[in-house]
Amino acid sequence: MKHSSRLPIRLLATATLAAVISACAPAAAPPPEPDRFAALESDAQVMSHRWTAPDGIDLDSPELQVARGYIESENNYDRTADPNTLYPGYTGVADIPRSPATPRTGTIDHHILQVESTMHQGRPATEIHVCDVYMQTAEPTATGWTRMERRAYMSVLVQQSERTETTPILDDQHRLPYPTWNIFDGWKVERFTDKRMDDDDPWSICVTRMPGYSLDTPVKEQLTAAPVVEPFYPGWPTVVEDDE
Repeated sequence: MKHSSRLPIRLLATATLAAVISACAPAAAPPPEPDRFAALESDAQVMSHRWTAPDGIDLDSPELQVARGYIESENNYDRTADPNTLYPGYTGVADIPRSPATPRTGTIDHHILQVESTMHQGRPATEIHVCDVYMQTAEPTATGWTRMERRAYMSVLVQQSERTETTPILDDQHRLPYPTWNIFDGWKVERFTDKRMDDDDPWSICVTRMPGYSLDTPVKEQLTAAPVVEPFYPGWPTVVEDDE
């Protein structure tokens, strides 16, 4: 009887010890936050953006960064149909496109045709005309790759909004293929149709005088290999962290 009467005491002591050990053990680490830029990093291995502009136009000026980010985001989404490939803040200035994915690969050449100061609703704004050339891209097929002769023309109106922008401190020397901050903060973007009709209007320049684009090239062409994904240019500055 004495031996059996000690069993509950042993059980109580064991339970107490287990509780103490559990209380002293370090708490389990929370699961890591999902990488917000994982989709952009992955997509940058498949399709890149390269920009050119006439002399005197700064591709890193705020207005040009807004236009570049808008157009790159649209092309990323067109390729993937994944909202995570839109740049931070895009949905604050535009609706998410609704279209099936066109899984091209290669390099899109974006050419700034004209940048013009204007007035819009009584406030200063900037008109930016861009030609996107897809000659260095191709779409996968059952038998290989098909280059599609395509170029697109877009005009956007970029204007500061009434709220103050909060651009972080940036490191221009270290760049990524995509921005990690909201380049659209403090800006509004509108697409519009340029209705000029002469040989020097942006649309005519885009169709007839873009580098790498030829009207004599077949509309479709079978390739033996996927086009090269060229390095991004100019890319995007990196954010300087507070603890640096």
